[in-house]
Amino acid sequence: MEQQTYKSARRRYVRLFWPLMAIYTLIVLAGSFYLGTFEVEPLWLQATLAVLCALPVIAVLFVMLRYFNETDEYSRLVQLKAFSYGAAFTVSCLFLIGFFQLFEVIDTFAVFWFGPLFFLAYGISHRFMAKGECL
Repeated sequence: MEQQTYKSARRRYVRLFWPLMAIYTLIVLAGSFYLGTFEVEPLWLQATLAVLCALPVIAVLFVMLRYFNETDEYSRLVQLKAFSYGAAFTVSCLFLIGFFQLFEVIDTFAVFWFGPLFFLAYGISHRFMAKGECL
């Protein structure tokens, strides 16, 4: 892939990120409102809205990876290391919660919250990586 300048890569990222987040917000709000109009929500509609809500977030992950690949080697290394540390932390939490559930230490846990946990872990990792304080 052709390497972009940092500024042009960032501009492309922002140009895709915000519309995807606007679409995500619109789908979540409109879908929730529309589902509320039914006495009993059809399962197929709930499943369709779940997929439609997830698609923009999944697209953002791939837009992030493309952004990382379009920057210089140092920025790419920092971003990808932070991304991998965030992913490792999130997967570790998934395993821990899973085993707690398996051995009936805790009740079921909404897995939705692992998505925001990943972005939080990634952001914190990136903050430390950019300062050179993390491996």
